[in-house]
Amino acid sequence: MLQPLKEEELNEIYTWVDQIPLSRPKKNIARDFADGILMAEIMHYFLPKLVDMHNYSQANSVKQKKYNWDTLNTKVFKRIGFTLSKEQIDSVISCQSEAIERVLKFVQSKLEYYLENDTNSAEKQLQQTDNQIPPPLLNNEQQKDQQIYELRETIEVLEQKLHRMDELMKQKDAKILRYQQLLQQNGLL
Repeated sequence: MLQPLKEEELNEIYTWVDQIPLSRPKKNIARDFADGILMAEIMHYFLPKLVDMHNYSQANSVKQKKYNWDTLNTKVFKRIGFTLSKEQIDSVISCQSEAIERVLKFVQSKLEYYLENDTNSAEKQLQQTDNQIPPPLLNNEQQKDQQIYELRETIEVLEQKLHRMDELMKQKDAKILRYQQLLQQNGLL
């Protein structure tokens, strides 16, 4: 049997989820995430190009909930290097105690790893293009087009970095706030 998550772990998960704009308010996290829609929204928030929200529909039936989670598993999770087991999905759909929190914690760590490595690979690609032998002389129009293309690639990489840094800042701010609250509760601040 799995050990219950520590209160600190739960608070970190809830803080992380609260930072992400979701389409509906969270009332009961186990029921709110059971149909997979909010998980799809989280993934769309971080990886908008990988998640087509029209693939997911609100569901009350177990069959539709499984469809949403299976779609996430095959179209999103698998593409970034992991999948959830049938048992994990079933436990979330059936709203078992701490099931969604465990899945959220797992997905958060995999997502952070993917984003860090994806940004690093984009940086490496940019460095490799800088070190390549220059192409044969191009006419002015071709040179301008090439420069525009390269600048757009650079902007895309920088936007990814900015988004990642913004996420890290939000997480740091949330941790600082949580620690300040703990210090206040313990009368140390």
